[in-house]
Amino acid sequence: MMAMNIERFVSEGKGNGLRALREIKAGEVIHSCEPYAFCIAKDFLKTACHSCLKRDESLSRCSQCKTARYCSVQCQKQAWPDHKRECKCLKRLQPRIPTDSVRLLTRIIFKLLGQSESDQEDLYSIAEHQSHLADMSEEKKEGLGHLCTTLQLYLGEENHDLSQLPPGLDPVSLLARVTCNCFSISDGELQDVGVGLYPSMSLLNHDCQPNCVMIFEGKRLTLRAVRLIRPCEEVHFFLIELLKESQALLHRYADVVPDRNIYVLRLLDLAMDACISLGDYETALEYGHRALEPYKLYYSDPHPSRAVELLRVGKLQHYLSRLEEAQGTFTQAYDIMKVTHGTDHALTNEVRRKLSECQAELGQV
Repeated sequence: MMAMNIERFVSEGKGNGLRALREIKAGEVIHSCEPYAFCIAKDFLKTACHSCLKRDESLSRCSQCKTARYCSVQCQKQAWPDHKRECKCLKRLQPRIPTDSVRLLTRIIFKLLGQSESDQEDLYSIAEHQSHLADMSEEKKEGLGHLCTTLQLYLGEENHDLSQLPPGLDPVSLLARVTCNCFSISDGELQDVGVGLYPSMSLLNHDCQPNCVMIFEGKRLTLRAVRLIRPCEEVHFFLIELLKESQALLHRYADVVPDRNIYVLRLLDLAMDACISLGDYETALEYGHRALEPYKLYYSDPHPSRAVELLRVGKLQHYLSRLEEAQGTFTQAYDIMKVTHGTDHALTNEVRRKLSECQAELGQV
């Protein structure tokens, strides 16, 4: 268990971190845990079990909300404690579905309201997560405000319970904590089928020479060593170095090499992918915006590559609740894809669905 393998400590120059309490061999499981709360990603609501995340095209759906789907009666029973209050919220907004972040936050709120001392994470609690609200731009704070408006509509009569949340954990603060610390839950094909909060795993820092990897089995996160880890050695995983190198090169040549340079464009895509993987969606969107003009230059309309890039940027705008921007971006992507992919292609259907979601959410706020 966690208490036997790793402990929390202050990592020099990095803040909180995790380190080994004993020697851990390559291939050994360091820690394995279920999420404090999770939800299925919007794109997989109809094809992934809302309990075990198993993929299937013929799942049984909840008779009340018509949204949650399950691969078996057992999964539906196991999911009921987390779905019970959520079910009323989903039913209230039919056929509209809130964003992943709003649905995850709602599950966290319900969990906090019914939480006992035994439910507390032993290394890191939600209250200890940093919200970074003071460092956020006004634009991002405004986005959080829009999401909170959607949250209030989603909660409906449950709104009065928010006053019972633990001190300091108001909806805006919680939303900021969630967006900074949640993990994308990927399946065996590395598709992001859900999003979850694993409080203690938020202590993990990144390094260019990682000693562990994260693997998901359903919604269970398993941290596994990829090389020998010595006692008192920090446990960390890879990705930040790719982002650092990409950002360093982009900054170094910003004044002499334009974004339309093919190599700079590749760096922008790399940096965008790294930021998405690290959950830094705001920065990812900045790189995505910079890449759009070069894509338009190299891939004259209608071209499928530009449509896919527009879809990626639109998803980020939608996630960050920049609904009007997302609506415009999805419209551009759809106008291209209906020509290059046809109106029945899966990607075209995805863009059309995203566009409808934006229009519905704009009607709410």
